Amino acid sequence: MSPWPVLAGAVAAGGLALLIAELRPAPPDLGQALDRLHRAPADRGQDPDERPRWYDRIGERSLTLRGVTIPRRELALIGRTPARFMVHKLLFAALGLVLPAYLGAMAVLVDVGLPFALPLVVGPLLAGLLWFVPDAVVRGEAKEARTEYLHGIAAYLELVALERAADCGPAEALRRAASVGQGAVFRRIRDALERAATDRLPPWAGLDALAEELGLSPLQDVADIMRLSGTDGAAVYDTLRARAKGLRGELLAEDLARANADSERMVAPGAALTLLMTVLIVFPALHQMLN
Repeated sequence: MSPWPVLAGAVAAGGLALLIAELRPAPPDLGQALDRLHRAPADRGQDPDERPRWYDRIGERSLTLRGVTIPRRELALIGRTPARFMVHKLLFAALGLVLPAYLGAMAVLVDVGLPFALPLVVGPLLAGLLWFVPDAVVRGEAKEARTEYLHGIAAYLELVALERAADCGPAEALRRAASVGQGAVFRRIRDALERAATDRLPPWAGLDALAEELGLSPLQDVADIMRLSGTDGAAVYDTLRARAKGLRGELLAEDLARANADSERMVAPGAALTLLMTVLIVFPALHQMLN
């Protein structure tokens, strides 16, 4: 037997395994997650990604393509640029366009008869399908990031309420509460407050801009509450604590709904497993009775 068919099959299987591994969500690394939570804020002057790479420049040029919708809020939540998002879409589309031709070439090497026009038809269809894979990935990651942001905002509300109870001013309470945490949520809030201070704007204006960028209404609520405290001198301690309690209740309700949905999805596999075990137990006795 010629070794070329075996080699071609091994290469095709390896490529398919790599594709499935890239599409499958990887489990989170505990060490990296703890490092993101507790690391010190990075120095802006030493940003290694300040100069865009060549593939980012390709993504920036492709932003002007007609019919392309950029999920900017979802990308802002996960901290990914639109240029990098377009690079992923182009890469998946190119993979779908090339994969049928590659499999056709492997089929020719192993003497398997395939129509010559099959890669020409399947390639564009597969490229069109894989073009939308990054959109689904971004939506899934943004959903998880949004939950993380909401948990961080709930903690931020509590910290702001404690700072106000300690007789800090509204602007000072927002800044001091943001300086406590080291997670991604608190870093984004600190950056927004710093930008507002640089532009000579009140800090709640920076929270307004961040809430509009990320599409997070609870953060907009923080800005509105502190705006009332800063302009009208309203006592907002109870309001902040009530909003934090309501936000935690919403997150708990979402967790319970997700747990119930997961439990319902487990009914069918459990029933199938029970049926299989029943058949395995009953079949020997039934077979002996019939024979």
